[in-house]
Amino acid sequence: MAKDQKPDFSCQTNDKPNSVVDAPCKKACKVTYRFVFRSKLSMPYAVAVNGKVLPAFKDRPKRTDSKIPLIVDAGQTVELYLNSDAHPAYRQHPVYKVTVCDDDVEVVITEVAGKLTCTDAPESGNPSKDEATGRTVQHMTAKLTGDIWMKVSHKYTPDEVDARMPTGTSEEVKSAVKKIYKGLSSATLTIDRPAQGEKPARTLTVKFADSSNPKENITSYSLLSDGLPRVHPGGYAALINAALQAEVQSVSVSSCWRPMLGSIAHRAGLGLDVSVVDGTTMNRQELRRSINASKTSPHGNGNDKDNVTEAEVKAFGGYEQALVDTKRAKAEKEAADQALAAAKKSGSAEATQRAVERQRNAVEALRNANMVDREKLDAWNAERALGEPNHVRQYRVALLRCACVRQLFDPWFMNANVKDATASEPNMQKTGNETLHAHHLHITVDDPKIL
Repeated sequence: MAKDQKPDFSCQTNDKPNSVVDAPCKKACKVTYRFVFRSKLSMPYAVAVNGKVLPAFKDRPKRTDSKIPLIVDAGQTVELYLNSDAHPAYRQHPVYKVTVCDDDVEVVITEVAGKLTCTDAPESGNPSKDEATGRTVQHMTAKLTGDIWMKVSHKYTPDEVDARMPTGTSEEVKSAVKKIYKGLSSATLTIDRPAQGEKPARTLTVKFADSSNPKENITSYSLLSDGLPRVHPGGYAALINAALQAEVQSVSVSSCWRPMLGSIAHRAGLGLDVSVVDGTTMNRQELRRSINASKTSPHGNGNDKDNVTEAEVKAFGGYEQALVDTKRAKAEKEAADQALAAAKKSGSAEATQRAVERQRNAVEALRNANMVDREKLDAWNAERALGEPNHVRQYRVALLRCACVRQLFDPWFMNANVKDATASEPNMQKTGNETLHAHHLHITVDDPKIL
């Protein structure tokens, strides 16, 4: 038997020689949960058997993108804690409960859109025979709806705020954050910071916009009572503390918790999107659109006050061309290396001489291409920096320092892990993630007991 393999039957006996004892056996059964998400996800989960969470999930949940395989005894009951509800301190709403009889069980859970009132109870289908093992498999199905997403998304309370604030957060900020969980009367939060030494008193206004996603997929939903309280308090602390440090007076939040759109960070209450900072709309889509419109002579939209200047478009176009030239030079260098190796192997002195010359030229061309590449990158960096409003830059710097922040993506820069030593990378709007964040700033809250 394999080291980690569970026997088909288990029982209790004794250690008395030559004795006879009744040994009731419990059959070991496979239970497999399969998730069919509408988009690529990695869901936090914890497993409970007979109402007790398994030891493997004691300190933190695991993650699944589709499958949760288990081995349990016949007669046991299995259920899942999902999403932020899988956090060890929460686990209030177990879902997709099944009681195992003598057969293996497969539960297929399909994420479905729309305002649906389905419960999380799996429904039985037609059994089948596993040809490899000869065992019967009981097939069950269930749905993952917006209502169920909300059920497994922890709703924070005012009492949880203090423990989740970063060190040094002022009492006025804590008080303001608690108002969110008590229930705001409108989608606007005002924070008044008293004078501090030579710094005058300041007022920060945070405006929250609702999202169509929860409204279209939850049967009963309110931004103020259901959406905002499902965001981790550390997210609001980061949002507010950074704004006060950067002396920003207003911030507009375009999306917070939502059930069925985007990354798991938003669905788990660890994501906040900022659309406007002190009147600056966080959007630089013009940069890539200009390049795509004309790669030979890119030009902007004529408005140099919208975060992308004409000079930056031209500098970025030059850098893009330099990248193409460098890639071509690298390919030629690799081909020249291969040609030289082949020539030497052939034993032809003439072919070897030609290959040596080709390689020499390729090395020089690559050196020049790399030099131009660096020059063009420096030029783009300079023009981008000139066009970026100072308050946006200062707000980013303050967010990067916040202990509650794990990821920070915005139209200017991308940083997938602010905790390591890797510097933020310029957003070139090439990858899907870069393109997604070309029109807003995204904060991912750091809570390793959820994600």
